Amino acid sequence: MVTATRISELVGVSEEEVLTKSLIFFLEREIRLAEADIADIRERYSVLSKEELYEAIKSLKIASHPAWEDYIVWKNKERYIADLKEQVQLGR
Repeated sequence: MVTATRISELVGVSEEEVLTKSLIFFLEREIRLAEADIADIRERYSVLSKEELYEAIKSLKIASHPAWEDYIVWKNKERYIADLKEQVQLGR
């Protein structure tokens, strides 16, 4: 089993540093995954922003289903990314 203690001993840094760096790496990976999800939505609807997607739905240029759900996902992913970035900054 991999433990912070074992990794700490192997690389010669404190357990706290191992855990902090691991958490930051995890958060940065989550950010990249959420950004990739947003990129997929952008590509699916050929839009650059969630506001552009909203306007396209509202003006009926894009069918509302499932675009509304994707718009909500986009908004939530942006909030999630902002929260994760805040945690990364706190961890550094």
